[in-house]
Amino acid sequence: MNKDPLFGYQGDDLKKYFERNPLKAGDMLLAYSARGMGHQYELLVVLEPESGKQRRIVVKSLLSNEEYTFFRTGKGVNKKASHVKLLPLVPWVINRMGQQVKVSFDWTWRFTA
Repeated sequence: MNKDPLFGYQGDDLKKYFERNPLKAGDMLLAYSARGMGHQYELLVVLEPESGKQRRIVVKSLLSNEEYTFFRTGKGVNKKASHVKLLPLVPWVINRMGQQVKVSFDWTWRFTA
C-alpha cells in the first residue's frame, strides 16, 4: 500500500501530469482532504480545464454541487494553505469507492463511516 495519500501527484509533478494528459470539460478528478485524522477523497467533474491567464482548473463537486478552483499544481485558489488537493483519478482509490462519490479512510487506511 502506498503511504503517500497524494500518490506522488504534488506540485510540479501534478502540473506535468496535466500537460501530458490535457483536461477537458466533463473529465473526472479527485479532491483529497486530510481532515479529522484521516484521508478523504471525493469525485469532482471538470467544468473549465483552463480558466483565465493562469489556466486554473474549475471543478464541481458531485456530492454538493459546489464549484471550486484549483491551480494546476493541485492547490486550491481560495484556500492555498488548506489540506485539500486536486488529484487525477487514482485506480486504488477509485476501486475502493465503488458506486460512492466520497470515501474516507483513517490514518491506517481502514475505511471509516
